[in-house]
Amino acid sequence: MKTRNNRLALLGLCAALSAFGAVAADDVVIPASAANDRPAAPVDPAAAPTPRQYEQVKAIKRMAPQYKLRVEISGRGGDYYVADRLQLMKQGELIADVPDAGPWLLLDVPAGHYTLVGQFADQKVQRDITVAAAGTTVHWVVPSSVQ
Repeated sequence: MKTRNNRLALLGLCAALSAFGAVAADDVVIPASAANDRPAAPVDPAAAPTPRQYEQVKAIKRMAPQYKLRVEISGRGGDYYVADRLQLMKQGELIADVPDAGPWLLLDVPAGHYTLVGQFADQKVQRDITVAAAGTTVHWVVPSSVQ
């Protein structure tokens, strides 16, 4: 489960942001070194992947203060997670329904009380939250049964 979540993290992040129009072409800079026209490097299946810092992470951190609700999904060990589906509810009404959501989700919603409902494989997890007028960051640590 963790491996699938780590692989989908970037995809989920992009899907979640594009679902809410959070990423504009002017906000993301793709470095020239990111071109896909280079030959692939030899792959050693026994080698661990090299840690990388993606430009999208910088862009998200730069944009985050513009959104009232900022959600970060992780496990108890600090690994990031992606929900198969994340829903934001307010008084039983569906406000947002995001597939492959996380590990970061930015939503511009009014201040108030909400419920986050995350689907992780066959387990549904929910959490009540309050979004302040100045904005709120939710560090959602999923239960160990999801990990």
